[in-house]
Amino acid sequence: MEYLLELQNLRDASPAMLNYFFLGISEFISVGGIFIAAYIYWCLSKRAGAYILFCFSGGYMLNQIIKNTACIYRPWIADPRIHLAEQAASSATGYSFPSGHTLSATAVYGSTGIYMSKNKLFVAFMALMIVLTAFARNWLGAHTLLDVSVAVLEGVIVLIINALIISWLVKKDESYGGDPYKDKRSIRNRAVLMVIGLIFIIVSMIYIELKPYPMDYDASGNILVEPYKMITDCYTGAGMFSGFLIGWFIERRFIDYHLPYEKSQRGYRFVFGALGLIILYIAIAPLITIPFDSHISHLIKYFLVFFWVSGGYPALVKWQRQRLQRFKREDPNYTGNVSGNWQHVPGEKSEQ
Repeated sequence: MEYLLELQNLRDASPAMLNYFFLGISEFISVGGIFIAAYIYWCLSKRAGAYILFCFSGGYMLNQIIKNTACIYRPWIADPRIHLAEQAASSATGYSFPSGHTLSATAVYGSTGIYMSKNKLFVAFMALMIVLTAFARNWLGAHTLLDVSVAVLEGVIVLIINALIISWLVKKDESYGGDPYKDKRSIRNRAVLMVIGLIFIIVSMIYIELKPYPMDYDASGNILVEPYKMITDCYTGAGMFSGFLIGWFIERRFIDYHLPYEKSQRGYRFVFGALGLIILYIAIAPLITIPFDSHISHLIKYFLVFFWVSGGYPALVKWQRQRLQRFKREDPNYTGNVSGNWQHVPGEKSEQ
């Protein structure tokens, strides 16, 4: 706590602009992480994009399980001398240990850095973003040094485990030969992985709901931390991870999404997908979740977001391409490629 008190003294003596800077660093991963993963998944590499989404969603789910097992209070609850920066009040949710923002930063920036490992300057920048995110959570008074340190370690473990899983799937695909999108064994492996992941989510949520939580009260008899609110982020993680797993399997089994070759096509592909994601998040999901409590609302909202990235938008692109091919076949004046297979649209490529 002495470390946080020293930072708090510096924060109080610094201009408010510095707080907003660190808040921006801290919060960027919450919004920007999904767009980073989406761009890579839709435009550059499905394998790398899936790895980032796997680390992001699976890591966040794991972090919430650890948080609600340890049940460690936020610094300002554990020590009244600590004051949370008012700019960070809305984002400091759930228990304190480990830091969710830092875990997400390690998962997304770390996996993106691995994908871009040949660019040493970019890798260094990704590492810097992880460090800055961790420090920002300390500066704002939202987490202790232990919270962010363990979150980074947790994120590294998630990166390693998921890299081994993806590597195993790729090696299996190569050993089968042929088209992994049509090979039943390749599809079966991903189905098994999806089912294991969904079972993990269900068992974890049952555990989270049934386990006991600390019920501490202040001098006035008010509960310090309401367990119901602490569980909300667990439903967010369950929605993220299940949405990714199901969307990823559907893309592999039914869609076979192809990547654009040209940079201009990548821009269009990403912009339309990102607009759909924004509309889904700020308009469609809130409308769908009106009848539900905050737990189910978070589960549905984040399921839709991660499903859109991993399966929904690729399916929409495929449908649009199939319509384009039908139009070209039916147009007697069209002299170009009239193949009925959407994969043959010029300027696109496949990737396992």
